[in-house]
Amino acid sequence: MKKTKWILLLLIPLQGVAILFIRNQPQWIEENYSQKIYPVFFNLQKFFFSKIPFSFGDIAYGIAVLLIVWNLYSLIRRKVKITNLLLNTFATASLISLLFHLHWGLNYYRTSLNEKLNFTTEYTEDQLEQTLQLIITSTNQLHENLGNLDSVPAIIPHSKEQITRLLEKDFDFELYNFKVQPFLKNSLWSTLLSYMGFAGYLNPLTLESQVNYKIPKLNYITTASHEMAHQLGIASEAEANFVAFYSCIKHPDPHIRFAGYCFALQYCYSELYKANPEKAKKQLSKLHKGVLKNFREAASFWKKYQNPLEPYFKKGYDSYLKANGQAMGIQSYNAMVGMVIEYSLQSE
Repeated sequence: MKKTKWILLLLIPLQGVAILFIRNQPQWIEENYSQKIYPVFFNLQKFFFSKIPFSFGDIAYGIAVLLIVWNLYSLIRRKVKITNLLLNTFATASLISLLFHLHWGLNYYRTSLNEKLNFTTEYTEDQLEQTLQLIITSTNQLHENLGNLDSVPAIIPHSKEQITRLLEKDFDFELYNFKVQPFLKNSLWSTLLSYMGFAGYLNPLTLESQVNYKIPKLNYITTASHEMAHQLGIASEAEANFVAFYSCIKHPDPHIRFAGYCFALQYCYSELYKANPEKAKKQLSKLHKGVLKNFREAASFWKKYQNPLEPYFKKGYDSYLKANGQAMGIQSYNAMVGMVIEYSLQSE
């Protein structure tokens, strides 16, 4: 056993060198890992974990936290030598890193979806304003079609279990042929996720898409779609956001389409507001007041869980994204706006 730990320890620098080399080979990753190897891993994991009604990955995380606490306790009580603890810690970290990259993490270095779709992420302020106007028009129309008065917020009649089934049944991204079919689970740690400021995540070891079941239904729909996009092998947060938007607005259920447009609307409005607050406010004044109430519902939810530790969790996640090649860190979610603009203007 100790020999295995030393081997894992020696793998740490080798993994680092391998990643430095392979991150500059996106075409190779795309053709050999993302298109051939990753689907095998995903379908194997899905075969086992989709049959379990709860999140196996969440249980594993819970056990990992307990083991960390126990090891720290043992160290304080001098029940374990610090050299053994360090060896165990680094060997475990090496194993997790190896599994992370083999199971999913190498998708960070695949050919970008923008390149595959021939999209450009550069846009002008006028294009952004035009796109926001188109999205507001579509949102208002759907809001009205759902039987809502201008001042009444949209109500999603489906339960979250029904939403899950609807998304799993008709989740599609027809712009590009991915070779896996995603599945969803509610996180066992949804309350904790709420305090951390997270709506969902993909477990990169079990490949389960976890959704915070406490969030409002509109957010639940797009968060679930975002995490399912990660299961396709899309690591980029901007690209996962775009796939969530696209798969929602193409869904046969009008409530899911409404959620998709609301999702893009918030990001486009935010970016236009940064560039030109007056133009952004002018466009927002055209949005039905009922839709604004839907947005306030989401803001009110997150406000309830605000706490002093939340920024540190976000900072940690920001560092994780940057370490995996997403230079914009947590701000990379907003980069989906360029893709939405390109798609919307091409569709006109």
